[in-house]
Amino acid sequence: MSEPGQGRARGRGGRGRSRPQTADQPAPGQAPPPSQPLPPGAAGAAPPVGRGRARGVAARQAAAQQQQQQQQPQISQMQQQPQAQAEAAGAMVGGRGVQRGGGRERPSGNGGPPTAQMAGMSLGDSGDAPYRRRAPYERFVERQWKAPNISSKGAMGDKCNLITNYFPVTLPSEFKIYQYHVDFKPNIENVRVKFAMIANLSEAIGDTKLFDGGILYLARKLPADPSVFYAKRAYDGEQVQITFTFTCEVQSTSPQFLQISNILFKRVQGALKMKQIRDHYFNMGLSVQVSKHRLEVVPGFTTSIAKYEGGNLLGVDIIHKILRMDTVLDSLYDLYNSFNSNDISAFHNKAVKELVGSIVMTRFNNKTYRVDDIDWDKRPTSTFERKGEQISFADYYKQHWNISISDMNQPLLVTKPTDKDLRRGDQENLCLIPELCTITGLSEQARSDFNVMRDLAVHTRIGPDKRVATLEKFTRQINQDAEAQKILQPWHMKIAPIAARIPARQYPAEKLLMRDKSNKLTEISYNIREADWSRNMRNVFLLKAVYMENWMIVFPGKAQSNAAELSDCLNKVGSGMGMRIGHPTVVELPNDRNDSYLQAIRANLKDTVQMVVAVVMNNKKDRYDAIKKMCCIDHPVPSQVVMTKTLSKKQGLMSVATKIAIQMNCKMGGEVWGTNIPLKNFMVVGMDSYHDSSNKGQSVGAMVASLNKECTRYYSKTEYHPSKDELMRNLGVLFTGALRKYHEVNGSLPQKLFIYRDGVGDGQLAAVQESEIEQIRQACKNAAGEEYRPQLTFFVVKKRIATRLFYQENNQIINPQPGTIVDDFVTKSEWYDFFIVSQSVRQGTVTPTSFNVIKDESGLQADHLQKLTYKMTHLYFNWQGTVRVPAPCQYAHKLAFLQGQSLHREFSAHLADKLFYL
Repeated sequence: MSEPGQGRARGRGGRGRSRPQTADQPAPGQAPPPSQPLPPGAAGAAPPVGRGRARGVAARQAAAQQQQQQQQPQISQMQQQPQAQAEAAGAMVGGRGVQRGGGRERPSGNGGPPTAQMAGMSLGDSGDAPYRRRAPYERFVERQWKAPNISSKGAMGDKCNLITNYFPVTLPSEFKIYQYHVDFKPNIENVRVKFAMIANLSEAIGDTKLFDGGILYLARKLPADPSVFYAKRAYDGEQVQITFTFTCEVQSTSPQFLQISNILFKRVQGALKMKQIRDHYFNMGLSVQVSKHRLEVVPGFTTSIAKYEGGNLLGVDIIHKILRMDTVLDSLYDLYNSFNSNDISAFHNKAVKELVGSIVMTRFNNKTYRVDDIDWDKRPTSTFERKGEQISFADYYKQHWNISISDMNQPLLVTKPTDKDLRRGDQENLCLIPELCTITGLSEQARSDFNVMRDLAVHTRIGPDKRVATLEKFTRQINQDAEAQKILQPWHMKIAPIAARIPARQYPAEKLLMRDKSNKLTEISYNIREADWSRNMRNVFLLKAVYMENWMIVFPGKAQSNAAELSDCLNKVGSGMGMRIGHPTVVELPNDRNDSYLQAIRANLKDTVQMVVAVVMNNKKDRYDAIKKMCCIDHPVPSQVVMTKTLSKKQGLMSVATKIAIQMNCKMGGEVWGTNIPLKNFMVVGMDSYHDSSNKGQSVGAMVASLNKECTRYYSKTEYHPSKDELMRNLGVLFTGALRKYHEVNGSLPQKLFIYRDGVGDGQLAAVQESEIEQIRQACKNAAGEEYRPQLTFFVVKKRIATRLFYQENNQIINPQPGTIVDDFVTKSEWYDFFIVSQSVRQGTVTPTSFNVIKDESGLQADHLQKLTYKMTHLYFNWQGTVRVPAPCQYAHKLAFLQGQSLHREFSAHLADKLFYL
């Protein structure tokens, strides 16, 4: 029976059991002599990284758990080890030593099918549908979302032409591709063995072929159908019968052609000496080191060939992979050296907190893994079983990768099997050596560092002219490179060297509603190129200003001058906006401890207080969270937290005070500006999700619904749902509350619902329609009975897309101006979709936002839906300009973020009709 702690090494290498620590190795948790440097893996030392996985079989896991229970007194004594490590140690049980990259079939015991074992397997009680492996080309089959006889093309706006990052992919009409289904007898499970046997049949079936493990594509038709061939299995010499059955001819309009095209294009990028990292290819030779911050920027491309209204198009965009120049071992040493004492437990806890959840890459094979734990008991000298023999992690890397491990006292990182691993029966954990791993991406500390982000932007924010030039250079290289053409020419596939030009339209600047000095409605406009109206607001009043006569300002003694200046500036800027701000109740604190703030707020808070302003010395998250919990849950009152750093620059203090005053006006139920929407009895709803940082496995779903014709007042509500599916489970309760609040404000229910749903992908569209739209229908019935059936229009909003749009002006390629609409060529014929460029960017290339209408009962034309969507991007009061998504979506994101990061439970209903989360 295998022992707990056994593991597996992976690097296209072996897997199997690792032996317990040998006697000559230092015991876990034991510090080295004072004369030696403290290695990370030892009691308080930092370790180098090797890779290995400990994945156990179900029976061995059960045995290990039973053994754990018998040894419970010993485990309870390991108080130094964090709980996450202890749990992982129990999960690390042994597996067999079969080479991952080898071509050997797994025996099934007596040679027959594992009927008994399969019968004993259970799907569990999760209620999820069983996994079905779909055909590789199925992901290119689009469901019909657009209703028949409905036009998704608009006509409003000035017509123009744009350049895209899409390149046409063509196949001659006379060229034919033949699809065959492949059967192996006896059946073969190992895909590598299948590929090897198909490769050996090149003389019979030809060299021009593509095989995906079950389907074979040929450039010529076989003489017989079915065609039967025989080949010998390499490792045991057994003869295998291979049968090819003709399925169909592949046309350039079929999803099979798209599958072929994408497979070939991956080979093309490999032929161009690019390296694959996860789903994308990168040019490692063009990487740039930002030595000042110990970071490396590696450029690459994201590519996909799909069917659009403009035909089969290759979408290409430039991406970057951020790598740390230091290894994980270096990070562990730095972390250990940052501790003043030899507190090993504190070091272990800090290391787990810093590294668990991060993505690391092993540079020798460019594979990435998620760190799930750290095994402080394992070392590179620990062994596992491979091909029936024991081998240490260090020896494995030396033999198979010619890599010498320098630090033999480092612990090992642990990554758990993915869902894909589990489906193929791979249940052991994988062990990685820190010395060989590099952390990818940026830490939260780096993201919040202005200097780091500024220096990285030099390499990652690429302007429109340079971006188009790089993309067209890439496609020209494909057409000129001999190795790339060897892959494409046998299939007669051609890729256009010039980016496609497409039709588009441009909207003029919107008119915004505010009030003049006599408190009458007035209109302001803005420069469409900048999409910013902060200057245009200087001589007008807010649309609805709330007088702030009773408010409180809380600050530590060190910030007394900052608080006084803020109060004076708020009074001055408020009068210029029609917002009367009185003198606050001043509460000075003896220190800036969390409890001091909470006690002061609690002691001075009265029912008449409209706003609590807290001036803080720094951005400590726990203090911010404590203040927000107090003011959003325990004692509901609008609140504003301001850092002294924000108030330190005297030159821009009036501008800062203006933005703070606008925020506070919104939080108290005021309205800043509006826009003219020529509809009646309608409600616009925004929905988004955010993973809760405290409640693991749970996401916050936020819904924000408009309450008036101008869409300047909102009702907000949240719920929790499992993170894995992103679908809101309690949406009916949220919508019922919103409809009742709308009726309370307007005296009637809305007859049209426009819902903008952010945070779901293309693969979830059917689930959204079946779940969330049905919940909304039921909420309408609950609110007003069976006869109430409002017209529903449901938009799916996507921000993270690869589509780029460029405008050519006077032989210069620039970003398209805000208000640009695209609803042709790069849209899908099965979808009711369009793109909007709503914002202006000063650096880099603007990214449009995609909108897909999966349900439309409004009876409005495409122009009206597009115009409404564009108008809604003007109504986010936290920014005096347009934003990427409709304002209710942005509000929903802000609310979900606040609850997921700071509150961790639902806020008070007293604040539901205020934008308290800005």
